[in-house]
Amino acid sequence: MTVKEIRAILAENAASLRETDRIVQETSRQIQETKQIMKENAEKTDRQIQETYKQMRETDRKMDKLSEQTDRKIAEVSKQIKSVSKQIGGIDNNIGYHAEQFFQNVFADKKVFGGIKYDNIILNMKHSEDVEFDIVLKNGNSVAIIEVKNRIRANFVKKLAEERIKEFRKYFPEYKGYYVYLGIAGFSFNKDVLESAKKYGVGIIRQAGDGIEVAATGLRAYR
Repeated sequence: MTVKEIRAILAENAASLRETDRIVQETSRQIQETKQIMKENAEKTDRQIQETYKQMRETDRKMDKLSEQTDRKIAEVSKQIKSVSKQIGGIDNNIGYHAEQFFQNVFADKKVFGGIKYDNIILNMKHSEDVEFDIVLKNGNSVAIIEVKNRIRANFVKKLAEERIKEFRKYFPEYKGYYVYLGIAGFSFNKDVLESAKKYGVGIIRQAGDGIEVAATGLRAYR
């Protein structure tokens, strides 16, 4: 191999090395650019995450505040409802007490129900806190149980005829064998009450001026 050929080979190798170096430098530059882009993207993503987290914390704070305000409002409304309910309950109790006093006074003065004259009257005849009868009239062989309400509802008549009379028989056995007559007294009745009273043979007692009006047609004697 001649010197000229060797020089040619060396020159070719040198050119290849220069090209390789250029490629390496270009690749390195691209890698650096890629790293920079990735860094910028990472920083941008981190900022977005931090901003989102900040917004979430602010939203949570606002929701907590709103929840507290809502809870306070609910508590205030609940308190107002309880107060109104208590007032209404007090009014109902007062009216109910007035109704009871009115009918008790009338029957104490005139012990007659359904055309039957009674010898004695027992007011608020009580066995326990859960078993009490407003007005009980009695004679030698009959008892009249009269329950008083301000407003009478049909289910009250049904309960009197099907449940309350059983309680009377159970807790006051001294009246075993007595005829028992039932009546409801009140200031307000509706059509359903009148129909239910007729069905069960229960007398209806209404206020009529300073006295009472008794509807006892079909009055049933319970044994």
